[in-house]
Amino acid sequence: MNNGHKRVPSQFPARPLDVTMGGCSRIGSKERNDDAIAGRIPDNTYEMHVKGVVACIADGISTGRNSDVAARTAVIQFAQDYYATPESWRIQGCAARLLTALNSWLYSQNAAGNPESDGKITTFTALILRSNTAHVIHIGDTRCMLLRDGEIRTLTDDHNASFMGTGETLTRALGAEPHVRADYSQERFQAGDVFVLTTDGVHGLLSPGDIQSLLDRPLKTQHDLEEASRSLCDAATDAGSDDNLSALILQVNDTPSETLTEAHQRLTSHAIPPVLKPGNRIDGYVVQEVLHASTRSHAYRVRRTSDDAICVLKAPSQNFAESIQYLEGFMLEQWVGRRIDNPQIMKIHEHEESRFLYYIAEWVQGETLRQWMDRHPKPALADILPILSSLISATRTFHRLGMVHRDLKPENVIIEHDGTVKIIDFGSVQVTGFSDLPTANEDVVPEGSLNYIAPEVLTGGAATNLSDLFSIGAIVYEMLAGEVPFALEDRVDLPSKPFDWTLRPLKSFRPDLPESTGNALARVLAYDPAKRPEVMTEFLQNLKDSTSRRVSGEQWQPLIQRGSVDFWRAWALLSTAASLVMLIALLLR
Repeated sequence: MNNGHKRVPSQFPARPLDVTMGGCSRIGSKERNDDAIAGRIPDNTYEMHVKGVVACIADGISTGRNSDVAARTAVIQFAQDYYATPESWRIQGCAARLLTALNSWLYSQNAAGNPESDGKITTFTALILRSNTAHVIHIGDTRCMLLRDGEIRTLTDDHNASFMGTGETLTRALGAEPHVRADYSQERFQAGDVFVLTTDGVHGLLSPGDIQSLLDRPLKTQHDLEEASRSLCDAATDAGSDDNLSALILQVNDTPSETLTEAHQRLTSHAIPPVLKPGNRIDGYVVQEVLHASTRSHAYRVRRTSDDAICVLKAPSQNFAESIQYLEGFMLEQWVGRRIDNPQIMKIHEHEESRFLYYIAEWVQGETLRQWMDRHPKPALADILPILSSLISATRTFHRLGMVHRDLKPENVIIEHDGTVKIIDFGSVQVTGFSDLPTANEDVVPEGSLNYIAPEVLTGGAATNLSDLFSIGAIVYEMLAGEVPFALEDRVDLPSKPFDWTLRPLKSFRPDLPESTGNALARVLAYDPAKRPEVMTEFLQNLKDSTSRRVSGEQWQPLIQRGSVDFWRAWALLSTAASLVMLIALLLR
């Protein structure tokens, strides 16, 4: 299916993965074919880059009344639904969600007690090829094998066990239990590799060596692969197979690759616009106001002449015309903004193709969090909680899509008139699900303010959701203390040791705040991500709790500890005098 409306994002190389696929599925000596195969090679460059190629094989258990339905449903539904999931999801997590949904449906059918719908149990193996990585998802005793340089290797383990001499029994399958556990593995592949998926009707009779010998021929076209698949089924039949027979073969013709020269040519195919002034025109937009101008980028409030809509036009600076890292980040920012549809994330609009490199975003009215902080130099904790809650909500939008923002700071946050927080900049976003795609940004510290970037990112590690939590903690600390927790912008060298990240206690800036507030911030600003709260809402709740003296012991003070020493000394003397008067009165009776 060709999605013609999707243009290839410029941050991805133009040369895609090249794969050919062919298969065969036969009923054999059975009355019904409980096997099923399905696959898809996208016919547009965009989907080939971000989703890759999918091949699935399934074998319904022979004793199941509707196992043929289960097998067909599994391969067709998985192949279809995979391409409908967000491109930014990790493949492992995406496959787990799809299989959980499939298993739940099949199991519910089997548990319903309806003879027309029960018996839907099947094995399942899926192969996803994207970029240079093969992702194998496996349940049961179907198999995936890799043939490389004349040597064949099995990439899956059969989920079978022998019980009391009764032969091999299937121990794991879709629809058999309320919860399913699939094997997942990765394998780097190269041009010339051949992947072979089979059911046990084939590999139960043919050894890996037999399969290797049968595939020792040129495999270039779909016809070649279909012929090879039929030869495997024929050989298994000749060897005495009494089962259904299925084989699906994929040939890797070429892998996506790109030289730095090619990357530069791709990223500079559009000209960076000159610096604009109010009244200047670019394509169908008239500049009304210069919103931002720096050595990195320029942002303008513009009016679209076609409908008088007010928008924001952002363009890179000429200073970074030769920076592949920066240009890829700018392209990625467009891609992210066009795919997130959430009121707390600035929307980036599609616009007509132009010879210039820029993007058009929605016009967001309000003040930046930096401006709010300037107006509230020492806010009460209760005043920042609504902002923090909204900021966490906005950030979690990225996380749900498998993205880490990596550059949260007061300048990138707008507080709208109703108090809602909106994130307006995401040029440093890490799309977790694209970790295997080629990019010029690999192992590069993201561009952004060093005062808010988590230590693990600054030291070259991968960013996680907890890295964004660190950035939020740094923002909250600055809101309350008036200073950033770790001032790194003017340092010549970046700190790389845990003791370099010693946090000054919040109490030294704000003695009016409870000790638990500082403790909550110290935890989210920990050097080690494992010591931070696992979820952002826990941090928010800790701060809410710290506004109440009932929560923790360190906030509650016994009565004797309240008031001045002189007051309690006087109180003790008066109490002693009163006791003496009462004692004397009793003795005189």
